[in-house]
Amino acid sequence: MENENIGSTWKKWDLHVHTPASIVQHYPGGPDAAWEAFISDLEALPPEFKVIGINDYVFVDGYERVLQARKAGRLQNLDLILPVVELRLDKFGGILQKTKEGYSESNWSRINLHVIFDEVDPALIRDQFLSAITRHYKLMPEARDHEARWGGVITRENLRALGEAIIAAAPDDQKSGYGDPLTEGFNSLNVSMEKVKEALSSPFFERRHLLAIGKTEWDSLRWSDHTIADKRSVINEADLVFTAAESPAAYEKARKSLADANVNDLLLDCSDAHWLSGEKDKDRVGNCFTWIKADATFAGLVQAIREFSNRVYVGDNPPKRQLVERHRTKYVSSIRVKKKPGSALRDPWFDVDMPLNSDLVAIIGNKGSGKSALSDIIALAGDTKNRTGFSFLNEQRFRNPKGRPAQHFTAAIVWRDGSESTRQLDENPSPTAVERIKYLPQLYLETLCNELGEGGSSTFDSELRKIIFSHVPEEDRLDQPSMDALIDFKVAEINAARQAIIKEISRVNADILATEDRMTAEFRTGLEKQLEAKRSELAALDAGKPVEVADPGASPEAQRESEQAAELIQQLEAQAAAVDKEEAALRDRKGAAVKRQALAKRISQAVDNHKKAHDQFLQELAPLLAELGAEIRPDQLVSLQINLAPVNEVSVAAATEILSVDGALLSEEADGLVKRRETVRAAIEATKTKLGERQRLFIQYKEALAAWEKAKTELIGGKDKANSIGWLEAQIEGLAALPARLSDLRASRIERAKQVHALIVEAVNEYRRLYEPVQSFVQSAQQMDMPLPLDFQVRIDESGFQERFFASINRQARGSFYGIEDSDQRMRELLSEADFSTAEGTIAFAETLDDFLRHDRRDDAGRPTRLADQVRRTAGPREVLDYIYGLAYLSPRYSLTYAQQEIGQLSPGERGLLLLVFYLLVDKDDIPIVIDQPEENLDNQTIYKILVKCIKAAKERRQVIIVTHNPNLAVVCDAEQIIYAECNKTEHSFSYEAGGIENPNMLEKVIHILEGTKPAFKNRSDKYAL
Repeated sequence: MENENIGSTWKKWDLHVHTPASIVQHYPGGPDAAWEAFISDLEALPPEFKVIGINDYVFVDGYERVLQARKAGRLQNLDLILPVVELRLDKFGGILQKTKEGYSESNWSRINLHVIFDEVDPALIRDQFLSAITRHYKLMPEARDHEARWGGVITRENLRALGEAIIAAAPDDQKSGYGDPLTEGFNSLNVSMEKVKEALSSPFFERRHLLAIGKTEWDSLRWSDHTIADKRSVINEADLVFTAAESPAAYEKARKSLADANVNDLLLDCSDAHWLSGEKDKDRVGNCFTWIKADATFAGLVQAIREFSNRVYVGDNPPKRQLVERHRTKYVSSIRVKKKPGSALRDPWFDVDMPLNSDLVAIIGNKGSGKSALSDIIALAGDTKNRTGFSFLNEQRFRNPKGRPAQHFTAAIVWRDGSESTRQLDENPSPTAVERIKYLPQLYLETLCNELGEGGSSTFDSELRKIIFSHVPEEDRLDQPSMDALIDFKVAEINAARQAIIKEISRVNADILATEDRMTAEFRTGLEKQLEAKRSELAALDAGKPVEVADPGASPEAQRESEQAAELIQQLEAQAAAVDKEEAALRDRKGAAVKRQALAKRISQAVDNHKKAHDQFLQELAPLLAELGAEIRPDQLVSLQINLAPVNEVSVAAATEILSVDGALLSEEADGLVKRRETVRAAIEATKTKLGERQRLFIQYKEALAAWEKAKTELIGGKDKANSIGWLEAQIEGLAALPARLSDLRASRIERAKQVHALIVEAVNEYRRLYEPVQSFVQSAQQMDMPLPLDFQVRIDESGFQERFFASINRQARGSFYGIEDSDQRMRELLSEADFSTAEGTIAFAETLDDFLRHDRRDDAGRPTRLADQVRRTAGPREVLDYIYGLAYLSPRYSLTYAQQEIGQLSPGERGLLLLVFYLLVDKDDIPIVIDQPEENLDNQTIYKILVKCIKAAKERRQVIIVTHNPNLAVVCDAEQIIYAECNKTEHSFSYEAGGIENPNMLEKVIHILEGTKPAFKNRSDKYAL
């Protein structure tokens, strides 16, 4: 028999097989040949066939012969062979009346009743059951005249004699429609359901039999006023219904008809074999589609009936069995824990080599029995990422540095494909190892719950994104390996646009700060004081105007000489002015050339930057076009033509001109500016010596007056002459327009912030489209009659604002954010009141902060404060405003709500339940999952209504291993394998015993551990009046 320790596994069960000893059978050849052919046919059944029921109507000699063959070494491919007796009930239908044409409808057909026995001694069936009902047999109405002929005892001879009498009494023209006498004799007998049950009430058969009704004959019983009660009661009294379907589709149709009639629909398909497997007749050996997940025992069959929808499948291959066959590397076949060869450790601790079921494994045992030890070890060997949550393999226990017992043991899990994963118990998986088993130890769940309760968990966020991604259809993943990569792909251009607007906001903030600085009283006062100083300087200049010196008179001869000297000086001054003018013109030329050269350089740099950005854009575009597969080059979509030649020509010309002007300005040649200025100045000074004293003074006056007039002109200046009186007056006059400009700038900033928020909303919509598949899945889960108010949402989430903001704020300065504790509390209030889901709410938050930085809002007075004083020296006002209005602290974030409550608002038990639902039901990962005490902090009603259904759903698509103390999980979840853990504290050893829940030994352990012993369970049951 298959290893019983593995628990309940899928096997094919055919509970309706006739042997060559059957009343009706069509096996070829004489008796011995027919038997050999039959036994050989059974031995050639596909390997999934493990259980058959031998059904030879009211005889068990065929069953006895099958047992003899098995005892002789035959039929070793079968794990269980059960005896089945087939009877005709006294419920009459509407077919099988003999006529000269054969069989036709009648009112005398009977319903077939099959009694499936445990492996009881055939002699008991013959002596205690068949004999007990013999005296209660009744004959069909058409055979009652021959009642004396059969003697009231069931033997082949008596039935044959009865049949012969019936055939002999029939009209000659109808005799050809009868079968052989044995068949006719059997078909004439019927018995009541009550008498059958009475015979089965014997202690020999108590809990060792099941009843099945033949659906075909039951169908023939019409739904009429006289028969409706009988028809309903007879099928509902049975444990099972038998059919011999042509195909799985025909079976499904038959079962649906039973469900639609609101009667017992626990329908099993059987071959009803009368022919060898090689024949074309439907009723042939092996033509059975019934799979049952149970031990190959009668108790296994009983358990399967209790959990019919989970343990019975009719078709070619159960879906979970197919899943395991397709993904053998994702199902653990067995666990082995051994002491290392040559170990000097005396304590045995572990010696485990145990198979693991592919469905639900429940590890039970008393406290300290080694349950968590086994779950830790399985997870360790499967390279779990959650090793920090180990409750046994940690430094306080089995990895204690003092004795380090873990170093003496090695664990290995064998996968269904035969490969092994081995790990020393003192060795952690490599950080780069691929996680092959998901482990949820108690510490991990508690830590995650606490993190979520405190406002967030990066671990859970990562898991959430991974699970959402698992539900995104393959065709919508765009060949991206993860949710983060897919989101980056989807929102890359949105983020680029967002960054461009943030740069614009930064420029506007610079203008706002500059405008605000100009609007201060200090700035106006500064301008006014400068103007006052300039006007004072003008008044002083006016007061210091050179005193007029009259043109001195002289003798005609002296006057003529003086006039000649003065005329010469005037000519020389004109020459000096011409030199100055020429120099000024050259310097203007040089200034213009230098500016052209700088502009040309900046233009070249700007074009070069643009080219680099263009090249980067083409590089980013290339892989996208490659994935598009249309053989399109980036330069076919976007081209850039650069021609810097004109700019370079200007730059070269400017450089040439600069060199030329410098040469002229610095030339020491006789005709150069330097020598010409020296010559003229020398001539002027020489000529002045020829002047008289009064004439000299007059010349000096004229020179001073010219300098004074020039200084006055420069001092008065104009609006374009910086720091002149005219410029200062224009600046002061312009201050009146600054409030309107500031208002425009602030409106511009708000508009840009709204644009950033709109882009965040656009990204949220992309996120939302990605979570729609997982939300649809959750909504479909609600149709499982499971209250699961679980919602996936995407919200605009604020992250890290308080920490980043206060890193730039001086909380020792008088203002709204004075004091650490007070400002922390004030910021928490502002954040809790903010509505970041709307642009209006977001702008209101930003404007409020801006106002708080400019006014002390700790009281109603709201005294103004300077923004610069509120900001730390290491930061700057512009940086703070950029952060507030750039909205870098806002981003889309997936969240999970339960009953419309955020995770942080849930109770610890609710958070734990949400996490379990999340991992069991929503997570599409199909690697094995191991959970330590999932029932912790949950009430029994929640466990039954939600957790049980989630675990049942999870085991349909992955291997589930749980450590539990709750009978609702091990029993109600119908665990396919129970592992009973026990610790011998004297010998320092753990032992494990495994098997299906239908295994009597394991059932006893379940009752003892989970129910507190059988008397305790019975005590509670009695008190509940069950």
